[in-house]
Amino acid sequence: TKYMANHYLSYNITKRLNIGLFESVLWQNDNNRGFDFNYLNPIIFYRAIEFSTGSRGGNALIGISAKYKVNDRINGYGQFIIDEFSTSDVFGGKGSYKNKTGYQLGLKYYDAFGLKNLFLQAEYNRVRPYTYSHNTVVLNYGHNNQSMAHTLGANFSEFITIARYQNGRIYGDAKFIIAKRGFEFNTPEDSYFYGGNIYGSEDDRVSDDGNDVAQGNTTNFFHAELQAGYVINPATNLKIYGSFIFRNFDPTVDTETVFKNQTTWVNFGIRTDLFNWYYDF
Repeated sequence: TKYMANHYLSYNITKRLNIGLFESVLWQNDNNRGFDFNYLNPIIFYRAIEFSTGSRGGNALIGISAKYKVNDRINGYGQFIIDEFSTSDVFGGKGSYKNKTGYQLGLKYYDAFGLKNLFLQAEYNRVRPYTYSHNTVVLNYGHNNQSMAHTLGANFSEFITIARYQNGRIYGDAKFIIAKRGFEFNTPEDSYFYGGNIYGSEDDRVSDDGNDVAQGNTTNFFHAELQAGYVINPATNLKIYGSFIFRNFDPTVDTETVFKNQTTWVNFGIRTDLFNWYYDF
């Protein structure tokens, strides 16, 4: 059993600039103490002391976020996270496995090019190997065999573009993702941990230095998704829709668990969304 506590501090520096600070702490219930209510202290970085206990004492993550409103239609945003911080390793330029960082940069454009209800978004994500993982596997940032931070886990770079448009009750959207990931080989000849699977153990790492994003079984990933539909009931977002999804997965080396494949989905249906996308910004 493991527990998690999160703190987030958001402050509007100006009418256009918002800065956020956040921290997250994971700990294992190895002494049957249950949830530690000391973690509910609302002061940000109160638990950053976890860093001083060493990576085996718990798993703490800190970061900063920012959002800047260029005008009423354009805003930029970003995040930077540190999962483990050792000054000599992070700034040493040797590609240390202890350099567990990630960042996100994005731009949103509402009523793009003066066209009402046209929304455009571009985003870039990059996370170094071994981020979110832990040498005590239960303390990684995962649950139910899935990553809690990003669907690609760690050891990846990703570029996303999204477009949405609605005219009356007719709508359409498109999403494209281009990513490069690094997987483990998981073969008798190469059973090292390259930092992609957050459920791996750092004790099995391939190297202390020389680590870089997408190392290991480098895999190119492409995802394209197109959707169009008609909103029957705006109050519940009941709609009929059709969608087309194409996915291409191309690793350097085919293994039993990671291999080249292409998949295509064509969907038609009727549904009611749990929430309305168009007001969620």
